[in-house]
Amino acid sequence: MKLLQGNRSRQLLREMEQAQSYEQWTELAGQYDHENGLDDWKQDDACESYDYRSIRQRLDVIRDLRFRRDYQQLLFVLNEGIHGNLGGIGKPSLYSKAKLGTKNLIVRYIDELCGALEDIDQVDDSIISPEVRKDFFLRASHCNGRSALMLSGGAVLGFFHAGVLRALFEQGLLPDIISGSSAGSILAATACTHTDDELHQRLSLDNLHHEVDETDAIRPALSLLGNSRPNMDADNLRDYLGKIIPDLTFHEAFELTGRKLNITVTGLSPRQAPRLLNAITAPNVLIRSAVMASCAIYGIYPPVTLMCRNASGEAVPYLPDLKWIDGSFADDLPAKRLARLYGVNHFISSMTNPAALAITPDPDKPRNMARSLFNFQARLLKMGTAETLRFSRDHIRIKSPVLSLMQHLTYGVLAQDYTADINIFLRNRWDHPLRLLAPPSREAMHRLIHEGQRSTWERVEMVRNCTAVSRTLDSILHSHDWEK
Repeated sequence: MKLLQGNRSRQLLREMEQAQSYEQWTELAGQYDHENGLDDWKQDDACESYDYRSIRQRLDVIRDLRFRRDYQQLLFVLNEGIHGNLGGIGKPSLYSKAKLGTKNLIVRYIDELCGALEDIDQVDDSIISPEVRKDFFLRASHCNGRSALMLSGGAVLGFFHAGVLRALFEQGLLPDIISGSSAGSILAATACTHTDDELHQRLSLDNLHHEVDETDAIRPALSLLGNSRPNMDADNLRDYLGKIIPDLTFHEAFELTGRKLNITVTGLSPRQAPRLLNAITAPNVLIRSAVMASCAIYGIYPPVTLMCRNASGEAVPYLPDLKWIDGSFADDLPAKRLARLYGVNHFISSMTNPAALAITPDPDKPRNMARSLFNFQARLLKMGTAETLRFSRDHIRIKSPVLSLMQHLTYGVLAQDYTADINIFLRNRWDHPLRLLAPPSREAMHRLIHEGQRSTWERVEMVRNCTAVSRTLDSILHSHDWEK
């Protein structure tokens, strides 16, 4: 019997790998959970990973007040605090046990809480005044925070992000705040410069893949000694961006789509602070030039001078004395800056950066003693190397500008944190370095996009639950045109 069950489970896992839609995947995942007794685990409230007693108690109180329509007391209870991850309900461990979803208690609580927020919004003015409701929702939104999606660098592997964006968009879960570094900036810019009506097609294989003549293909070649080849490759990249990204500034893109695009760039000089470009910090900068800068891998592409649109509508240099390179060197996942600018306190990452993947274990994988020990040693090695580089950078003078910059960039890579609240990792972490920079075949791009979708499907219910309250609050605030 166990042998038959094991064979059936393996067959379901293989079919899930080949699923062509989220609906097909969820049907198979539900069967897998049922076959392996995980429906009982979902039904059982008890679990060490979260405070199920307080969640159950709070659920009963909110449900009772909604049933009795005691909206004044309901508002009082909600004012006790609307916090993300209350009682630990957003922990990844609660979503790694079953293939589909988590504890039913968590789902019921989130649904009840969102329903209570909608009740307060729709209650008669004679019961709760509009002024009181506005004050409550503004405070609740500020307290609960919001989510952002961060797309890492990764050269050709960055087309994985297209699958992530498609999967979230199709489920109505794509955050309004999106950041991109290096290759991630291409897909972030694509998502944030097209309306909802256009986005599905713009993230398709047919739109993203453009055949490149062999004579024009990108052939990676180090330019540290003045190689002229990278200029030709930069022209190829510029032509490609012209086909998939409109000629818009950050402000124009925000006005068009309502999405908040953020692109990271690294200063060419070690004394030049990295920048997070968006409609707040650089509203007039042209998005294509920001993407070109964020993709300018040192030694592969030439540094970039940013361009902006002036008051006359002309494209002119922005900070003309400064040049910029690959954004992933200094701030691949700019969580701290997004938190300051937008009040983000929940982050979703799509990670394809080979350098980051090589030094970052997947934090959501089940752990045993051996894996935990290995991860601990890897973190110690990473931190020790980073601190050594920082000390030598600050106290040992290197005469060669190239070596000095390489030291600075290597430290930047090692010093970063590459994990988020919800992590969507590319599973195949290794590829030939030169192949990473060559134009992908149609088949290779299709595999990357599908893997991005497939990897995101495993996280969809976690994203749905962890962002439900913020999406409800944002919808209420938007419907009344209340400032956040």
